Amino acid sequence: MLLTASPSGSEEQITALFAEQLRPFVDEVTTDVNGNCIAHKQGTGPKVMIMAHADEIGLMISYIDDRGFLYFKEIGGIDTNLLPGQRVNIMGQQGLVTGVIGKKPIHLQDKSENTKQLEPEDLWIDIAAKDKSEAQSKVQIGDVATLQGNPVQLNDTLLMSRSLDDKIGLAVLMGLAQNLQSLQTDKDIYLVASVQEELGARGAKMITEAIRPDIGIAIDVTHATDYPTMSPTKDGDISLGKGAVIPMGPNMSKGINQQLISLAKSNGIPYQIEAIARPTGTDAREIQVAGTGIRTGLISIPCRYMHTPSEVVSLADADSAITLLSAYLHTRE
Repeated sequence: MLLTASPSGSEEQITALFAEQLRPFVDEVTTDVNGNCIAHKQGTGPKVMIMAHADEIGLMISYIDDRGFLYFKEIGGIDTNLLPGQRVNIMGQQGLVTGVIGKKPIHLQDKSENTKQLEPEDLWIDIAAKDKSEAQSKVQIGDVATLQGNPVQLNDTLLMSRSLDDKIGLAVLMGLAQNLQSLQTDKDIYLVASVQEELGARGAKMITEAIRPDIGIAIDVTHATDYPTMSPTKDGDISLGKGAVIPMGPNMSKGINQQLISLAKSNGIPYQIEAIARPTGTDAREIQVAGTGIRTGLISIPCRYMHTPSEVVSLADADSAITLLSAYLHTRE
C-alpha cells in the first residue's frame, strides 16, 4: 500500500486496495462520486463513522519547455526547499516515468540565490528527454507525481516511508476491520478512506454530509516532538512509541475524549495527550461542522518529518490506536 501513489485527486488505486482489504470483514463496500471509499458493517445502535484519508502530497506537471524539462505545481503543503535532488515518479500516460528535481548547483549560485526561499518555479523535473516532443510522448500537462521514498523498517517498531500521512491511518482501519469479526458491538459502523484531505478535507465534508453519523472519529498523524529543535513548551511533548495521541480542543467532543481516555486507562492502552486550541488540520475539522454538527473525535499517530519522503512512525502506536478504537466500539452508548 505504501508503494501505491495517491496524490490528492488521484486516489483511485489506493482506495481500490482499501476496498479489497476490507471487503471480507464488512457487509458492503461502496465508492461515492468523488472517490471516498466506504466500508459498512451494519448494526442497530448508534451510527459511528471512523475515517482516515487516502491521499498524499504530490506534484502536478504544469509546463514543458522546449528542452524537455518539466515544471510543476505543488499538491498540498510541501516544503519547497526540500525538493532539489529528490527523485519522483510521474503517473504518465503510458505508465510511471522516473525523474529528478533539478536546481542550479550551489557552486554556480551568487549570494542572493544561495539564501533565497525557493519557489516551485525555481525548480524543474529532468526525465532525460532530448526535447519537448520526447517529453510530451511520456508526460502531459496535468499528470501528477509523488516523491520516491520506499518503505524501510528502521528497527522492530519504527517504519520510514513517504505517505505514512495518512496510510498509517488506513492501516489502523484495516486492523480495526479485522477485529470486527470477533467484536461484540451494536454500533452501525462506517470505515471510510476519504479523499483530498491535503486540499482542505474536501472528501470528509462530502461523505459526512452523506452518511450523517451520530459520531465521527478521524485517524491521522500528528507531529512527534522527540527530536532536536523541538520545544515541549511550544510544540507539545509527543514521542514515537508511547501510544496513540488523543487531541484535546474545541474541534473534539469532550465526551468522546473523556470516554477514550477512560478506556485507555482501564484497558492499559498506552496513550498521549495533545492540546490543539483551534480547528485541527485533519478530517475532524469538516466532520464536526457537517450538517447540524457531529460529535467528533480524533486519534493521531505520532510522526516525525511529516510531508517529506522519509516520514517515520511507530507501528506500536498504530497498534494502540487499533486496540483503543476496538474498545470504544465494544462499549454501549
